[in-house]
Amino acid sequence: MTDWGAGYVTDISYLSGFYANQSQSLMALAALLNGNAFRPIRRDESYHLCDVGCGVGVTALITAAANPGWRVTGLDFHPGHIAAARKLARDAGVENVTFLEVDLREFASTPECRALDPFDAVSSHGVWSWVEDSVQDGIVALLNAKLKPGGLFHVSYNLLTGWQHALGLQRLIREAGLRLASRSDRQASAGLQVAKALEEAGPKISYSEGNGKLMLAKLAEFPQAYVAHEMMNANWRPVMHGDVAAKLAAAKLDFAGSVRMLNNFPQLVLTEAQRIVLDKFDDPLMLELFKDICRPQMLRNDVFVRGALRLDPIARDLALNDIVLALNAQESTWLFEFEAADGKAEMSQTYYRPIFKRLQRGPAKVEELLALPDLQGRRDNPGELLGVAVGTDQAVVMPNPGVTMDTTCARLNDVLLRAQFAGGNGGGPIHFALPAFGHGITLPNFEGMIVHELANHPEDINNPRDMAARLAIHQPAEVRSELAERLDRFFANEAPMLRHFGFSL
Repeated sequence: MTDWGAGYVTDISYLSGFYANQSQSLMALAALLNGNAFRPIRRDESYHLCDVGCGVGVTALITAAANPGWRVTGLDFHPGHIAAARKLARDAGVENVTFLEVDLREFASTPECRALDPFDAVSSHGVWSWVEDSVQDGIVALLNAKLKPGGLFHVSYNLLTGWQHALGLQRLIREAGLRLASRSDRQASAGLQVAKALEEAGPKISYSEGNGKLMLAKLAEFPQAYVAHEMMNANWRPVMHGDVAAKLAAAKLDFAGSVRMLNNFPQLVLTEAQRIVLDKFDDPLMLELFKDICRPQMLRNDVFVRGALRLDPIARDLALNDIVLALNAQESTWLFEFEAADGKAEMSQTYYRPIFKRLQRGPAKVEELLALPDLQGRRDNPGELLGVAVGTDQAVVMPNPGVTMDTTCARLNDVLLRAQFAGGNGGGPIHFALPAFGHGITLPNFEGMIVHELANHPEDINNPRDMAARLAIHQPAEVRSELAERLDRFFANEAPMLRHFGFSL
């Protein structure tokens, strides 16, 4: 590892990826559910979003391509990341995005920063708990200098209580790796092997239970570059929500909610007995502390606001009713229960099934869904509908309903796919910019490849058998037949939902 990164991994680039939790529509919904005056912003409106720690720029590029009226600025300290991001932007012809190589410790005070237009929203994924205090302070200074009054800030970070059984695991991987290899990805791999061997040697050790055991298993499945950036940074340390909130207060930011929608409902993350203890306090930060202690997660995704405009419950519900939802799950996978603090939380089928059935026909406003004649249950609670449907990943917010794929997004999607194959990850999930979403979607490899094929060969849309024969022309007959059956299932099950997303299928 070289030393110009101040302890951060710099000798290998971070993995490219799209992170839906950075989308403005989720930030706005999280804030709105908690009574703040926000809404999803349409693609043709004027809006400036900044991605702090943008990596090679995939999320920033997808956001920019899907929203031609916006300006997107990506910031990263790694010149290799910025060079890669700028090349992707040039190749795809995405012109409303700018990538800047910056030192976040001092960027807020530079002429380059002062020249930027103020930000409507800022997102920082996978940075906060991996960098030294001076970088965190620099992010706060940037927010104080450039985030507009009323602006949103999304930040993800490792949570201390969620990592309590895995703290020793990270330290062991890093210290062992530093002594066994030179390049950081090889260090991570060597350290992980030591951690596995020690866990197998027994008896029970600090990371052999809970999230420690879970993380050890997960790390074995991830690429070495991911493990290196997750485990090998010198300044890595999980933090508590209160620590983050205290630092962000210097930029006049207040906590507004979580983009993990179910976390916005205390009755789902705390038991009744725990909520009785919580009732002793009227400080909202105590609710977050209770959540972090009673139901800790390894990664928090928080939204803060710089000057909240509060809504009364009636105005909040009117705003929620205006949001458009699209179905994000096939009928065979619909869920009507999920894990909650008191066990399984039941989703009434007489309430949610009519809603999902209606969404099978296409996107709809929440107001229309709550007015369905065969719906049985509360029609005056749009917050529950949105929180549960989106929180269980069975519906998505659609700021631009009816907008289909355009040339800029299609060109970027092709460029991203080529870059993915060039990077040796051709078999992984595939990312798409989607105008209707105002951000993107990630599809499993098979479905993603078929979508790309159909974009280049639209004549195959009505001829899946001919498509199978063309794609597997040099394969045995049984392989072509199996592919044809998979394509038949795709057109019957996945394609209708993807058409509602704006794909031309």
